[in-house]
This record gives sequence, structure tokens and C-alpha cells, in this order.
Amino acid sequence: MLLNIKEGKSNKFSSKRYGFFKYTAIFAFLLSLVTFFLVQAVNETAQETQKPSTGKVEELVVTDTDTVAEIPIFTAYEEPLEIFDFKYDTMDRGNHEYAAQPLLIDPFAYSEKKIARGDVVTYEYKFSEGLQKTISRVIGLPGESVEIVDGHIFVDEQKLETFYSSAHRLGIDSYEEYSQQVEKNTSSTSDTSGMKEIFQTNMKKIQLAENEVFLVGDDWLRGSQHTLKLEKIQGEVIGYYKSVY
Repeated sequence: MLLNIKEGKSNKFSSKRYGFFKYTAIFAFLLSLVTFFLVQAVNETAQETQKPSTGKVEELVVTDTDTVAEIPIFTAYEEPLEIFDFKYDTMDRGNHEYAAQPLLIDPFAYSEKKIARGDVVTYEYKFSEGLQKTISRVIGLPGESVEIVDGHIFVDEQKLETFYSSAHRLGIDSYEEYSQQVEKNTSSTSDTSGMKEIFQTNMKKIQLAENEVFLVGDDWLRGSQHTLKLEKIQGEVIGYYKSVY
């Protein structure tokens, strides 16, 4: 009987000792877990504190990596491609772009693909001189918002960064550089003050409908900025046509 009592006490002691070690192990594990997360939080805070501050709000940017400034040259073509002899300087970037030679137009380009930012398109538009066939570059796509702030284009409140995204005159993108070029090539007394408005163009944000695009001429003095219904687009400019004959 005494043996049984002793064995009972021994079992109780072993059970208590096992429970003590079990809870101690659990407590140690939880403590190490909390310590790990605290160390991680301190390290992240320290890293953020060490980052240099520029004092500027980071701008969201949209780009166009598909469109290039160079214009392809074709020496032959077949129908339904068309030739358009465009003699105006609305797209001039300094080398009589889109006016130096006849243009090759694909009138069915958008029956096979969607219109894209950067495309140069043909259409008829009612200018002060009346309805004229012209060309411009697609900047805003259907459903987007477009805004011009101090001569720079924003699409859906994101800054557009590409070669056609800001005010240009003959390929020059700042009033200071333009003034220097004018003085160098004409006269120091030449008045370029009116160009300030071009390089500092502002346009309130507009919302394009699902069937509209926003167009801009590459030369902001000679070209224009306006919306156009998709149905009014007559074709895409795919390059120059230069006959070998």
C-alpha cells in the first residue's frame, strides 16, 4: 500500500514536472517570436530613417517605349496604301518632319489593331480657314484624362515622359533655348516674348469619352491640341514615300 502511495506521488510529480517544462517551452517560444518581430520592426524603422529625403513628392510617370522620332522611308507601295502630300509644318521637329516628302498612309490600319499613343493619324478638322485634311499625334486614348501643366502633358494624372510629351518649337523644348537660337540666327533684338505662352501652355484636365482621342501637333506653335472622335480618323501615317524613279 505504501508502495502504491509512493508510486502515485511519483506519477503526480512527473506529471507536474512535465507540465512545467511544457509551459516553459511554450513561453520561451512565444517570447523569442515576439523578440524577432520587435527586432525586425526596429531594423525597418532604422532603414527608413537612414534614407535620404529629397523633399519632393515622387511623381507617377507614364511612358511610350514603342514610338520613335525617326520616320521610316518606303520606296514602293501597293494599294490600299495611299500617298498624302502634306505641306504644313504642324509636325516639324526641326528637320521639316512630315512635310519634307510625301507621306504614306494606311487607311485600314485600325481595322486590324487598336489605336495607340504616339500614332500619327490623318483626319479632317475644321480650322479657322475651314475644313482641312491634316495630321497629328495621338496623346490621350479613349477613356483617359489629359491635362497640360506648364507645357507638360499629364495622362490620368501621370506625367507623360517621351520625346513628344512637352511643348516644342522646331524640336526645342524650352523658352530659354529657343530665345538663344533665335538671337543666334536672326537678331539680338528679335522679340520672342510671345513664345513664353507656348512653352508654358496650361490646359485644364479633360475627360475623354470611350470614342475619343486627344491629338497634339509636334510643333506647338504651328500645330494644335484638340479632341477627335475615333470615327473621324482616316488612317495612320506609316512613313515617307520616296520614289526611286
